[in-house]
Amino acid sequence: MSISERHSNLITGTVGLVFSLAYIRFASGIEDSLLADEVGASGVPMSIGWLMALASVLLLVKAFKQKQAPALLAEPDEAADEDAPQNPHRLALGLLLILAIYLILLPWLGYVVAIGLLSAAVAWFAGGRESKVLLGFVLLTGPLLWFLFDYALKVKMPTGIWAAFFAG
Repeated sequence: MSISERHSNLITGTVGLVFSLAYIRFASGIEDSLLADEVGASGVPMSIGWLMALASVLLLVKAFKQKQAPALLAEPDEAADEDAPQNPHRLALGLLLILAIYLILLPWLGYVVAIGLLSAAVAWFAGGRESKVLLGFVLLTGPLLWFLFDYALKVKMPTGIWAAFFAG
């Protein structure tokens, strides 16, 4: 017996809303220190909780707008099985393998190259097969994320072997 998209959205939205409200409740109990800024220590966790609650409510609204699917008495056709997702354990294992390779390559290749390759590998694993799109994704993702972390957030990322080549 398969669960309909409507029921899946109802369950996920309800569980997400309960979880996010509990998260907000606990986040509101975080005490601010004397060194806290305007946002305070609970600012980011509270924002995350409210965003989770909003996403859950939107999922519930979507579920209530969907019509109840009629029960199908006929056998499911085999064409539908071709579009069915793969075994979730295989997908998780594949993503874990990609992440492990990324972690191994990160110290040598540096963040820019490694994150670009990671994003392309995940995109390819998810079904993206157009080489021009993947190449563009690699060339843009690495530098953009490095710029975000290194300059905007002031978090230094590993440079790998490239620092030896480009250091003056």
